[in-house]
Amino acid sequence: MKRILISILLCIGGYALMAQSPVNVGIHGGISNTKIKVKDIGHVLKSGSNTGWMVGAFVRVNLGPIYLEPSLNYAHKEGEVTNASGNTNLKYNSFDIPVMVGLHVLDLPIVKLRAYLGPVASFSGKLKWDNGKFGTNIDNDKMMWNGKIGVGVDAWKLTFDIDYEKGLKKFQDNKAGTIKAPRSFNFTLGFKFI
Repeated sequence: MKRILISILLCIGGYALMAQSPVNVGIHGGISNTKIKVKDIGHVLKSGSNTGWMVGAFVRVNLGPIYLEPSLNYAHKEGEVTNASGNTNLKYNSFDIPVMVGLHVLDLPIVKLRAYLGPVASFSGKLKWDNGKFGTNIDNDKMMWNGKIGVGVDAWKLTFDIDYEKGLKKFQDNKAGTIKAPRSFNFTLGFKFI
C-alpha cells in the first residue's frame, strides 16, 4: 500500500513540475491558402490561390519573454493556374521543419499573445499538374528554404496562429517556363499536451 501511495505522489509531483516547465509539447493542424505563379513561354497564364492543409507537432521552449519553437509538419499545398483552354491546379506535398523565434507580446494568466518569425526547411516531392493540361509532372525532389512571419494566441492549452510564408527559391526556371516559389497564408489550431 505504501508503494502505491508513494508512486501516486511521485506521479502527481512529476505532473506538477511538468506544468511549470518552460517546455511545451503539442500537436497542430490547419489550412493554407497558397499561390504559385507560373510563367510559361508562349502562353498567357493567370495564377490563382487554392486551399491546402497541414498537420504536425511542435515543441516550444520558453526563455522568459522570448521562445524558440521547432516543428515537424506534413503539408499539402495547391496553386491554381489558368490559360485560354481552362484551369488546372499545381499540387505538391512536403515535410516542413520550421524553427520560429518568438516574443510573448502579452502574457496574461488566461491569454497570451505572441509574434514570431523564422526559417522553414521544406522537403518537397514532385509538383503535379491536376489534369495534365500543362504537361508532365515536375520532378522537384529537393530541399527548399522558406521564410515565415506570424502572430499567435494561446488560451489555456489551445493555440491559434496566423502566418505568412514565402519560398526563397523558384521551383523551376528554364526554357519551358518559370514556376516561382509559393506564397501562402496559414491558419493553424493546436493543442499543448505539456
